[in-house]
Amino acid sequence: MKIRPDDQWRWYFDPEHSRVMLDLANGMVFRSRFPAKMLTDYAMTMKGISFSVDDAALYYAFEEHARRINIAPALKAELALNGVVAFRFMKPQMPKSWYFSHFSLVGKPEHGEIVQLRLQDSGTEIMFMVAEVGDNASLCLLAQQKLELNDRVMSFCDPIKIMNDRLMPYTEPTQTSVYDRAI
Repeated sequence: MKIRPDDQWRWYFDPEHSRVMLDLANGMVFRSRFPAKMLTDYAMTMKGISFSVDDAALYYAFEEHARRINIAPALKAELALNGVVAFRFMKPQMPKSWYFSHFSLVGKPEHGEIVQLRLQDSGTEIMFMVAEVGDNASLCLLAQQKLELNDRVMSFCDPIKIMNDRLMPYTEPTQTSVYDRAI
């Protein structure tokens, strides 16, 4: 499913679902993943706010980065839209970096960048998308189906703020040919 932002899209808060919604103006409505307790007061008072040019630019940046990972097209669109919601409407969070191993990142990540983090206890590498870049820590969304941590389970698009020194650039898996394996 490939969606293209347009000037008919409208943000609003749905009190019944306690979520930010986006009316895509074609009979489709997107419901964000974030409960009201994670949202700014502004988000909860929205009624028919236009999807702006800045929102569209963010969406395209997130969507372009999401193309690098192997998930269904509908999930890529969902990840990108949740990235826009996280950037625009989420309350600030405190970092929860203790789950992940330290990595010396050179510079800051960029909005929408796909990053990997290594779990402290198992060494397993997990994919996230950077939704909001900070000087020392960035808000990231889980870019895979599930992550079991020692005290909670995260689902696709769940947010967590992580110190930038834990983020590793995502490297796409390489495919070895039959000839490489034969040697």
